[in-house]
Amino acid sequence: MCGSALYGQQSLDFFGNSQSINSMYRLNSLESNAGNFSMSKDWELALSFSGVRENQISGNIFMLSLSKRIDANYFYLRYTPGYVQDFIVNSGIKLLLSDSLKFNSSLNTKIHFAEIFGFGYSYRFLEKFSAGFSLRYFEQQFKEDQPEPIFTDTANYISTKTTVTNNNFWRGDIGFTYQPFDFLSLSLSSQNLFLNEKSLLGEAVDKYSLKNDKGAALSVNYFPSDKLKINYSVETNGSMIGGISSSVKLLGFDFNFGISALHDRYQFPFIAGIQPFIGFSTHLFNISIGGIKYMKDRLKPLPLSELTSNGIHNLMNNQYSFDRFNLSVSIALSFVPEKNVRFVDLEIKEQIFPTMEEKYLDTPVAIAKVVNLTNKIVTVKPALFIHSVNNELVYSPETNIKAHDTAEVKYFTTIHTKRPILKSEIAEADFYLYTTNQDPDDMIQKPLLINDINSWDGVVANLHYFVQRDYDFSSAYSKNILTQHKQTIDSVSIELKIFQKVKILFNEFVKNMVYVSDPRADVEHVQFPNETIKLKGGDCDDLSVCFSSLLESIGIETAFVDYKNPGDVSHVNLLINTELKPGQSELITNNDKKFFVRKNSDGVDQIWIPLETTSLNNFETAWSVASDKFETEALEKLGLAKGNVVIVDF
Repeated sequence: MCGSALYGQQSLDFFGNSQSINSMYRLNSLESNAGNFSMSKDWELALSFSGVRENQISGNIFMLSLSKRIDANYFYLRYTPGYVQDFIVNSGIKLLLSDSLKFNSSLNTKIHFAEIFGFGYSYRFLEKFSAGFSLRYFEQQFKEDQPEPIFTDTANYISTKTTVTNNNFWRGDIGFTYQPFDFLSLSLSSQNLFLNEKSLLGEAVDKYSLKNDKGAALSVNYFPSDKLKINYSVETNGSMIGGISSSVKLLGFDFNFGISALHDRYQFPFIAGIQPFIGFSTHLFNISIGGIKYMKDRLKPLPLSELTSNGIHNLMNNQYSFDRFNLSVSIALSFVPEKNVRFVDLEIKEQIFPTMEEKYLDTPVAIAKVVNLTNKIVTVKPALFIHSVNNELVYSPETNIKAHDTAEVKYFTTIHTKRPILKSEIAEADFYLYTTNQDPDDMIQKPLLINDINSWDGVVANLHYFVQRDYDFSSAYSKNILTQHKQTIDSVSIELKIFQKVKILFNEFVKNMVYVSDPRADVEHVQFPNETIKLKGGDCDDLSVCFSSLLESIGIETAFVDYKNPGDVSHVNLLINTELKPGQSELITNNDKKFFVRKNSDGVDQIWIPLETTSLNNFETAWSVASDKFETEALEKLGLAKGNVVIVDF
């Protein structure tokens, strides 16, 4: 977590938001980096160039910095040749050079302000909390023109001499950054908390020295998403700034852009300036372009009364500062991987069956053994990217691992692919472990089998994915048939309408169907309902799925009967809910072996009938065949009790 940006009169900088929201690089200043901490892994070099627009554009090296992080300690050193501002002030004193020729000459005071270098240190006490301090060395020089009378034997005249006064000082501040939530961070920073300033006497020192009023700055950063940041900062002197920035990933770069608006107590109008920026970063470098555009023309030449009445409260941002642009480059000199966790092992648990996509939200694709390398509890956020079926990283639930302990980490996924997977393939799956770092602590790649869209894992409960796949098609198909038999349906009592619809649909369904076995293969193959209708045939899985979809799509409840047969071919047929009450069985049959009373999805007892979809003669035959099979296999041979026959509800 980088230190949050603080802006305003005292704490405005020209870098701030111009780094990527998710960047691992330092927020490149001591003004706005309150906690002074960075997630930079090792050495980092930053170089900034600046241009100032006065009467013409001039540029120079603005800042050079070097930083290093060692565990929870962070060190930062900067050299700032561009932190300079010079003034020439007319004193208003006029000198009379002779009685005969009046020539007025003005006395000037030349003022030089500069920050020479700065140093920062911070410590991350907790994952969400860091604190630090900064020391900065400032140079002030005042060159005053003063009148000096000269008396000689031949002439009396007035000359000028220049008095030079230096009043250099150290400034020290502290800062804190706290992130109570992933979407919110707070920063508090002092202003001019510690000053080691020489007590020099002199009119220029009293009038023109930098104002060093003590104060504080508070910043709030809100992240509505990992691509958007809203920030607001306020200082105790009343200055404030608000801004918004966003980030997008494109061509391997993290692009960041946004704008901020500044209100300054000592500048006019109310919105004194705006700060647009754009930047991009990779693992190796960060480049940003930003600056400030003031809303009011800068004062030049400088009136004496203006400077003496208000003074200069900030070296780089004041009522006399000109528009400025900055180009900053941060470079990773070396990356020493700092791992909090690492993989011990990873086992693939599931192949990918694209049609069964919801399954992988609850069933892990892989389970890894992960070791905590630290002496504290670490929260691991696992992420998975499967090249054929994911368009972005898929994050799984976090896992807490005790110090130096090993734990299981589960990987789940979703399936998002724009192309149908018509042929099975081997895809690379990238497994990541994230902790507190922007980059993963560890990564491992494994091959993963991606089956085609018609492949099925043989688990009858998962046939419902194929049933639901073509609901729009199935609903239109069923309604078209039932519309043609509306008179027959209307002729029966309301209790028998569902039974009548099932009978009509089945008789129409089997007219042109033939039973065709799947080809021999390692993975089961299931047709979608529209394919079965189009091909006019299929095996028991295909026919059961198709007829179940025709019924479910118009609100008729079904269940699968799974006849498990170890060592031989298993079989699937249907149970259909007639919605008749247990005492109404005589409305459809006098044979109590042809129906079963069981609960519907709401827990209400109703009459269900079995149906053998591979019996392609007519409804009555299919009903009888299924009833006999259920009676023999499920009841007489105790198939239900032994688990050899299982009823699978959706």
